[in-house]
Amino acid sequence: MLDALSAMGADRFIFLGDAVGYIPSVEVLTALMEMGNRVQCILGNHEQMLLDGQYPERLESVYRIQATRALLSTEQAAFVAGWPCCLEVDYPCGRALFVHGSPNDYQNGYVYPDSDLTDFDGAYGLVFMGHTHRAFIREHGARRFVNVGSCGLPRDDGRYASAALFDPVTGSTKLVRLELSFFDPASSFAGLDVHHSVAELFKRRQADISGEIIESN
Repeated sequence: MLDALSAMGADRFIFLGDAVGYIPSVEVLTALMEMGNRVQCILGNHEQMLLDGQYPERLESVYRIQATRALLSTEQAAFVAGWPCCLEVDYPCGRALFVHGSPNDYQNGYVYPDSDLTDFDGAYGLVFMGHTHRAFIREHGARRFVNVGSCGLPRDDGRYASAALFDPVTGSTKLVRLELSFFDPASSFAGLDVHHSVAELFKRRQADISGEIIESN
């Protein structure tokens, strides 16, 4: 996705959170650190759980946060601890808010393609979000709401990773989607303790890609 966005002219990136979780791995954190000042990262609910450890123990089998914490280096932990919960930027095209969740709940708010947007007030012409893993662009009054979806675990159409390309001068915004047919969950998850719900998601995605019905136990 970074290569595709760069080829389309992007030279700065904003990552809207959840670099960790579901799969015990710090590879995404490593990649973000290697990007240096080309990227600004926003705190997601998974990073918040990673930092404060405040979530029910029964959810560890799903989120794998404790398992991920055991893999963190000191530098990676400090990197995540420096992420803000939101980013407000005044662009030539207007004022923008970047969050993981929603304008009313920065880490845990859910905004879906059919969510009621009348509850979201604020001095922003543009709002960029993630969290639901469902990409959309909607206009509501004088505001534009953009959910960038997910590069790794899309939950709308599992065949396509998603991100958003934004021109801060003109305000032009569009979703960018890439096929994920190259991803092989069987080899990628080999030896990892991944929750069945995540494994099922990838099985459904592979079924969408191949057109085959994959039965699961």
